[in-house]
Amino acid sequence: MGLCCPIDKCIHSVTSAHVDLRIDNNGTWMDAFQFGTPGDTTWTLEGQSFELDVQRTSYDSVPLLHLDSAGGQILIDDAAQRVIHFDVPAADLQASLSPGAYVYDLVMVDGVNVRVPLMHGQLFVNQGVTYPAGP
Repeated sequence: MGLCCPIDKCIHSVTSAHVDLRIDNNGTWMDAFQFGTPGDTTWTLEGQSFELDVQRTSYDSVPLLHLDSAGGQILIDDAAQRVIHFDVPAADLQASLSPGAYVYDLVMVDGVNVRVPLMHGQLFVNQGVTYPAGP
């Protein structure tokens, strides 16, 4: 079974953008994303939180890596312009994900637990070369 269905067969929420990501496992994962159209003031990220799970396949019952706003790994940079970024230390990546290909999705959750899928796709973890010196 593949990681994700063929692009023409994938069915996801219309609110969810397909975005494949690549990260190295020897540095902090700090990708930033802006949602919606720049300058659009009809909605914001006020009162929203975020969750992202990484798994080998979409059908795995337990994520290999879970990120969320409460844990400080998904941060709102600008609520009005709808900008978030990830803050995942290399040690967390190395402990959870071997180099390889995974699937993920990012969900926005409001104060009454309405869950809106924002992004999904493949996450490719590359083996880094330079590591910090040990103690």
